[in-house]
Amino acid sequence: MIKRHSPGNIDENGRTFFTKEEIDEFKEIAFKEYGVRLTNEQAFEQVFALFNLFDHLIKQAIIKKRALRNEKNFTKISSL
Repeated sequence: MIKRHSPGNIDENGRTFFTKEEIDEFKEIAFKEYGVRLTNEQAFEQVFALFNLFDHLIKQAIIKKRALRNEKNFTKISSL
């Protein structure tokens, strides 16, 4: 499940997710690539969603890799 955070860019523990420079860079990329001018709030929401997507994909890849490794290890052990 993806958590939705406010564009205050701060989590419940007071940590910053992204710097102002990172948000500004994302806004520049959105304008250069797509001709879209984003507000700070829109940019934050899109950066956060993109971050969550990559985080999810990486976690799924790790889970699959571990399962495959465990399956290989089990096969080795059971064939002894």
